[in-house]
Amino acid sequence: MIIDFSISNFRSIREEQTLSFEATGDKHLESFFVVQMGKYRLLKLITILGANASGKSNVLKAFYMLPKLMLHPCQDKTSVISYARFALDEACSHQSSKLSVNFIVEDRKYAYHVEFDNTLVYNELLRCQPFVSTKEHTVYSRTTDVDTLLSTISWGDKYRSADNSRLLMPNLLHNRTLFGAYLHSNVDMPWMKAIIQWLRAYFMPMVATQNQGIKAYVSHQLVDKLIDKQELVRQLAVADFGVCELEVEQKKQSLDPQVLDLMIHDDNLPRELRQKLVDDPTGIVIDVRMSHQGHQGKVFFDYGQESAGTQRYYELSGLLVKVIREPHFLAIDELECRLHPDLYMHFINTYVRNSTHSQIIFSSHSREFLADRDTYRDDTVYLTEKSEMGDTMLYSLADFDTKTLRGASSRYNAYRAGRLGGIPTLGDTYMPDSL
Repeated sequence: MIIDFSISNFRSIREEQTLSFEATGDKHLESFFVVQMGKYRLLKLITILGANASGKSNVLKAFYMLPKLMLHPCQDKTSVISYARFALDEACSHQSSKLSVNFIVEDRKYAYHVEFDNTLVYNELLRCQPFVSTKEHTVYSRTTDVDTLLSTISWGDKYRSADNSRLLMPNLLHNRTLFGAYLHSNVDMPWMKAIIQWLRAYFMPMVATQNQGIKAYVSHQLVDKLIDKQELVRQLAVADFGVCELEVEQKKQSLDPQVLDLMIHDDNLPRELRQKLVDDPTGIVIDVRMSHQGHQGKVFFDYGQESAGTQRYYELSGLLVKVIREPHFLAIDELECRLHPDLYMHFINTYVRNSTHSQIIFSSHSREFLADRDTYRDDTVYLTEKSEMGDTMLYSLADFDTKTLRGASSRYNAYRAGRLGGIPTLGDTYMPDSL
């Protein structure tokens, strides 16, 4: 699980901003929102509120720089690390970005820090503290010489190995992390393997408002029996969509001739893939059909015939089943998109009541839940605010002192009144007859 996460010089985030899943000492709704991992009390859910263009989505996207740097290394020396630095200060285009994360794998807490830009990984540091130990120790540190582009590794006392260094160094390119080098090396490092496996299993795809890939992801998981179909149907049923049965069929389909021709002649695609398309010009598609109870019995509808809300909750229900049954990290942009407010809260309540070791972070414009103190804790609500220069600032309700928020005071009224920030500053609605 993730303990906390910090990043700087990333998209709208200029100065370092930190989001923590570590619960405060407050015992409010402890059994629903907090899970114990060793000595750490960690939150299962965080909501980010804020005005449009305040950086909510960028905070979510920042989390996915971690698996990007560690699991998807640059292929060669000329490849770039694709991401955007803060664009409203010219100095930031010449400065590095920094990412720090504290996380738990098995019975160990790790602290990882990496400094990078689009072409270079400047340094890395990984430290470890087993649950049974009172001290943290260094696993490795790595630095890259900006002139020679050669890297050096310094191992902690418990991890020294000449063989590991010898096998890793040829693949430790200046634009790869050590984890990326490990993935390209024939070397056995159990602690590295455990972290890699955790990252691959824990991080689920981010759900963006325009992401069409989530439907395909959920459907493939159903075909592979990695999501229980009956449980997904049950989630759709209890959400009052009237769905009583689900059919998911995988089949081959000929590719569009024009698209096929473009792909075959695209020099950017690997030669093996282009030859495979020549030999077999088909693709795998998945048909999804849902049945509803009609006057004369069940009636099936194709996925495209369903309402936008039904399609959205099909995707979310599949993800919900996974995060309840297995430990995962999931980021959802604008959770309330295409959902009735009651259904939005139903999703949250189902998750917090049934999940164990998963973590969900989502952005939202819906503020009404703040009126009911039985639906959240102060440390589970973060707000984003833009500075006058366009920087994203991130802070929690738990950061406010009692002068601003007393224990019994209404967070909803305080937010609406603008005392907590995180709301748009709107101009006059008057429109002159002529300009």
